Amino acid sequence: MPKFFIGFGKCSKYLIFILGTVVFRTLNFFIFDDQIKQKNEKGIFGFSPILSNHRYIQNILKYISYIIGGSICECILSKKTKTKKRNDNDNNPEKEEKENIDRNSSNSMLIFNDQNEKLKINHLENFFVCSSFTISIEITKILFIFQFNSIEFWTFEILYTYYFLDKNFTFNLYNYQKLAMFIISVPTTILLIISSFLPSSKNEDKSLEKTVYDVINERTGSYWYIIPVEISFFISGVFSSFSRVKSKVLMDLRYLSPYLIIITIGIIGTILTFIILVVTSCFECSECDNNYICKVSYLDKNETCYLDNPLVYFHNLNIIDNEMYIEIFAIIPFLLIINFFEFLCHIFVIYYFNPYFILLRDNIYYFILRIEFVLANLEKFQEYMSLTQFIILELAEIFSISGFLIYLEIIELRFCGLDKHLKKNLLKKSEEEIRLSSDDKNNKLVNSMSTENENYGEENSEVNLGNSNET
Repeated sequence: MPKFFIGFGKCSKYLIFILGTVVFRTLNFFIFDDQIKQKNEKGIFGFSPILSNHRYIQNILKYISYIIGGSICECILSKKTKTKKRNDNDNNPEKEEKENIDRNSSNSMLIFNDQNEKLKINHLENFFVCSSFTISIEITKILFIFQFNSIEFWTFEILYTYYFLDKNFTFNLYNYQKLAMFIISVPTTILLIISSFLPSSKNEDKSLEKTVYDVINERTGSYWYIIPVEISFFISGVFSSFSRVKSKVLMDLRYLSPYLIIITIGIIGTILTFIILVVTSCFECSECDNNYICKVSYLDKNETCYLDNPLVYFHNLNIIDNEMYIEIFAIIPFLLIINFFEFLCHIFVIYYFNPYFILLRDNIYYFILRIEFVLANLEKFQEYMSLTQFIILELAEIFSISGFLIYLEIIELRFCGLDKHLKKNLLKKSEEEIRLSSDDKNNKLVNSMSTENENYGEENSEVNLGNSNET
């Protein structure tokens, strides 16, 4: 029976980590829910928490969750490793005695010193990689706060990621993977560029619609600021791609624990966010009314507002009664848990696949999020996004998701030789070559044995003839 030209392959069990990042990230979003349901502005706890407008306090809690969660997992991993090593030594006392002798030898000291030196290099490299990741996240966050995200052409990260992968790994792209990268890059980039020229917001009088370029002009005073904004997105993309690829290098080639990477990012992120919080607390915004950037203000007085301010947060938290306890004992712990598990899945996606698939996570997340937004605001969603822009952006996500599914071999293209280098076909070919090689060796062995038997028979016949002559 002939195969259809498009089929479906097997799903890896590690795809659960991609789905996990989407689920935990969506839960994080629904805690505050003020961007999904514009009418009620209520989260999953039944009210909009005070924390919802405090972006950098949320950020510092996120990084603290990395430190706590990563430390717990690292302790568990270390304990399991020690237990396994102790059990192995108990079962092999001779091996343990040999290790003790080697440890006291000069050669062992040289090896120990080399390992220490390598460990120092790993930690230095880990610090640099984690710093790059944190800086990338914070640059993107600032640009998103100013609502410049419509000109984030994230598809260029595919090129940056390929460059860094090619520099650090033996990385070959087969024809079906090249086609997948083309589907993700070219049509999606064209759709994102078209979307950027479509109106996405309105003026205060809600009469004139504005594109993201108009928003940049309004916020900065000149259209020329589009260039530094794009450069900032470029820097963020390069840092992000570099840190993801180098994280895989640290885990795969340097054998660094993923939990140590998570802890380091948590420490660096906490320090950086604390500095940002100090700076934002020192400067008031010039306008508070209708300000989409500076949303933090005192509940009992409206004369001042900030981008973020922890003093305002604790002041407002003391004003409310019942909700305060829910926020402290329910919302914050829940936020810590889901932030850690989201990032844990993020790291495992890099570990079990490669950094490309973080982009797949984002595609699935934003595809679902836009649909939820439209369904929750059917009557007035076009005040925030035109129907045309919604369709274009969803098409861009569909192209990207389809490309990644081809890359992952979940969708198989069985035409024009695109299935020749699929993993399952390469495995079959390898098994066939091994079988043929084994058969060839067996045939040679049989022929060799037959030849030896024939030679042995001839020698015996000559001996027998000789004996009969003597007789």
